[in-house]
Amino acid sequence: MSDLKAWISERRPASPVELGPWIDALGVTAVSVFGLTNIACDALEQARLSPGRVRNSAFQLLTADALITYACELALDGEDPDLVLGVIMQHSGASS
Repeated sequence: MSDLKAWISERRPASPVELGPWIDALGVTAVSVFGLTNIACDALEQARLSPGRVRNSAFQLLTADALITYACELALDGEDPDLVLGVIMQHSGASS
């Protein structure tokens, strides 16, 4: 199990969706705000590419929400949370 998957498995409450396949697809293994945000942006992009597939898009949006939430949680533990939170919002906003 990657460091990122192990870190996510320790979060409570647990994510409402399985994040492992998304993590594996992008090959992110380190616990990183930017890795989490990149995976979230990929989920947002996939949701945008699935018009008319409401259920599938909803799960992709839940995935993005969970990953951005975890990225924000991780940012709050860092040296400069305000700066990192701003970068998360800017990066994820540019993807939508």
